[in-house]
Amino acid sequence: MSNKWIMLLPYWFLLFTIGFGWFLLAPLIPALIGSFHVSIGSILLLISAYGYTMVILGLLAGYISAKFTVKTAIYASALISVVGLFGRAISPNYTVFLVTGIIAAIAYPMAMAPVGSIAKSLFPVKSNTVIGISVGILFLGLASGSFLGPYAFSSFGLSGALWLTAILSVIAAVFVFTGTKGYPVYYKGKSLKGVFKTGMVKNWYVGLAISSMSVMFGSIGSTVLLLHKISLNYALAYGGIFGGLVFLGSAIGAIIIPPVFERYKILHRGFIITGTLMFISIAIVAISLSYSVLIIVIATGYFLFGIFGNAYWSMAMTSTTNYVNDPAQAGFATSMYSVFTNLGVAFIPVFLGVDFASLSTITTGVIIVLVIELIAMALSPLLKIERESETGNGAHYEASSK
Repeated sequence: MSNKWIMLLPYWFLLFTIGFGWFLLAPLIPALIGSFHVSIGSILLLISAYGYTMVILGLLAGYISAKFTVKTAIYASALISVVGLFGRAISPNYTVFLVTGIIAAIAYPMAMAPVGSIAKSLFPVKSNTVIGISVGILFLGLASGSFLGPYAFSSFGLSGALWLTAILSVIAAVFVFTGTKGYPVYYKGKSLKGVFKTGMVKNWYVGLAISSMSVMFGSIGSTVLLLHKISLNYALAYGGIFGGLVFLGSAIGAIIIPPVFERYKILHRGFIITGTLMFISIAIVAISLSYSVLIIVIATGYFLFGIFGNAYWSMAMTSTTNYVNDPAQAGFATSMYSVFTNLGVAFIPVFLGVDFASLSTITTGVIIVLVIELIAMALSPLLKIERESETGNGAHYEASSK
């Protein structure tokens, strides 16, 4: 492994710990409700806070990354994560838990903001690989938190499980501060004028369509199964499995698929393949979940949608960097993509999800889902795969990092 790849390990571990700390909460919702004596909506607010912070602070995080250095954003993310997760672990009541949870959530946009700049500056010809692995490791953290949360709770109790996330954040911070000193500083203070291009809107739509459905179906699985007369205990258990499979599939898809297409120089075909398989898999999820209790088919659909949906999502994110001409702007371009994507997460599941809460409206919900994803699939051949001519490139790295 080259020195440049080793330099990415602290950043990737930071992303993993953020995802782990985020979704460790999901399977512990009943324990959190009992501990703080609040409603389920109050706990879900903590989980949703990560998406809201991306919407509110994503562009600011991208601005900080572009106008200063990528290290500034990463250092800030690591410190904020430590403060938030430690505060969450020692919270005496829900109010403190909410405030510190929101602080911890701010680490998410700060960490994701520089991913485009990191990819373009360190690996200008392997940006799909770097961004794909980075996004995949974040989702691996989400999956690990979702799967391991119950075991951490049974072994250490609620407080111990929360302390586990705090300790991991400290380890990540140590790695970040000692392992990213060689990150390039050449790309700082760049003008952000002209970063937005109208062609990016296609990418934004793809990101919105995929992420909103991942969140919605990851949340409503248990509810829909209850409509089919599945017992509450089984419905909750299967719902948790479905959500974990989406995140696990997302990690696998983002880490493996974009690098393969990039290595063999078939990115255009790759967009079409992943877009098509994304649509097929979400159709399996929507139809099988809505009209059957075939758990294996439903679970397979969730897993495949995670794989191909997130591979398509990460490739669409990387594509936005091809509209700008230097790595500093690339970070801001990916931040804009993340903000728009999370706007979809914030609103679409809320309004569309209700259609899946009743057998009388579920067909309407399925049709809307298929139309949204069909459009996302149709855009796959139109996404940009060639970079603008860069005013800065990887050649500047060696001089700027010394």
